[in-house]
Amino acid sequence: MLPKTMDTRQKLKKVMTDNFRYENVVEGYKETFEADIKGLIGQFDPDTEGFKDYKKQRDHSVRYVWGHNHDFGTFALKGSMANRHIEIIAGFIDQFGLPQDLSGKKILDIGVWNGGTSLILAALGAQVTALEEVVKYSNTVNYLASAFGLSGLECKPISLYELDVNDTYDYVIYAGVIYHVTDPILSLRILFNSLKDSGRIFIETYGILANDKGTFVCFEGPRRLKKRSKEHLVRSGWNYFVPSPMALILWVDAVGFSDVEATKTDSEKRIKCVGTRHKHQDMLRAGLSRPDIR
Repeated sequence: MLPKTMDTRQKLKKVMTDNFRYENVVEGYKETFEADIKGLIGQFDPDTEGFKDYKKQRDHSVRYVWGHNHDFGTFALKGSMANRHIEIIAGFIDQFGLPQDLSGKKILDIGVWNGGTSLILAALGAQVTALEEVVKYSNTVNYLASAFGLSGLECKPISLYELDVNDTYDYVIYAGVIYHVTDPILSLRILFNSLKDSGRIFIETYGILANDKGTFVCFEGPRRLKKRSKEHLVRSGWNYFVPSPMALILWVDAVGFSDVEATKTDSEKRIKCVGTRHKHQDMLRAGLSRPDIR
């Protein structure tokens, strides 16, 4: 049992420390574990991803970058997102009631990078299906799941738009992704369909400041991100449609979710949101980019 005096962030950090240190690596992985992980960092491998022109792709899809802070005990890695995996899940627990005990729950975790959020969810008891379209990172999540003997975590190297499951999951975690996709409405409808009735979606995103009724969306796109040195390839990532809190609420509501709530844009320009699928229902289909979608 975790001490009740700990705040949620401390608890989740302890969950990571207790479950995902070198001492917990299973036999067959121990001898090469550190070398396997460290050997990934900085690798330049556009061929793995099958890009036609890697120069048009984001840096992190072409060169391997570690995503989140992780102390394995015998060695530690600093990630580009630091402890955001812990901050995000703690926020969903404290602000929107995601259970701390996820035993028996099936969770779909979208765009997981090296699997920081997925590892936390699995350690809390969930059966986790992760999606990560960058193959090298999906492979890493599956390697970590095997190295730590996690039978309840699998990462699929597919795009969200390739997902084809219905009425399956208790919760969807859609964190740090929706502003990177080209069709946020379609993505939300696919995730709505993937949930069971009474299932909930938890969203975290980069956002823009607006008053409570401001339904604004900022388009950035590839041209917004300036070229960097040749050493860093071309660009850091793609931000497409960046919503205000009310715009995000309306996106989520439009695909069928109910009881939708969102936080105000915080000092780091981030928004959290939640919605519930009470039952499956149709949505407005005029202009829907995939009329075949359920």
